[in-house]
Amino acid sequence: MSIAVGTAPQRRQHFIEIQNNWVKIPTTLLYDVKTRSNSTLNMLEKSVQLREFTEDWLQSCDEFTHLWSTPERWRRIEFILEVLEPIRL
Repeated sequence: MSIAVGTAPQRRQHFIEIQNNWVKIPTTLLYDVKTRSNSTLNMLEKSVQLREFTEDWLQSCDEFTHLWSTPERWRRIEFILEVLEPIRL
């Protein structure tokens, strides 16, 4: 998802605009970087924080509807976060 939002400046700007009325400082999703510890954990945390905005963004971008996450997927992500939290560096 973060790659879909971040690879084109227009998509990234649209994601930020969706947040403008709701948060003081809009932000974007994080990438998973294999060479950085906690990268997956940070990416998943940010995804959960921005879930509502991600869903709004997906509704307006038809070519990415296949990235839509189900409630079950979100529960899995939250479980993964619970498991990874104790080993945060």
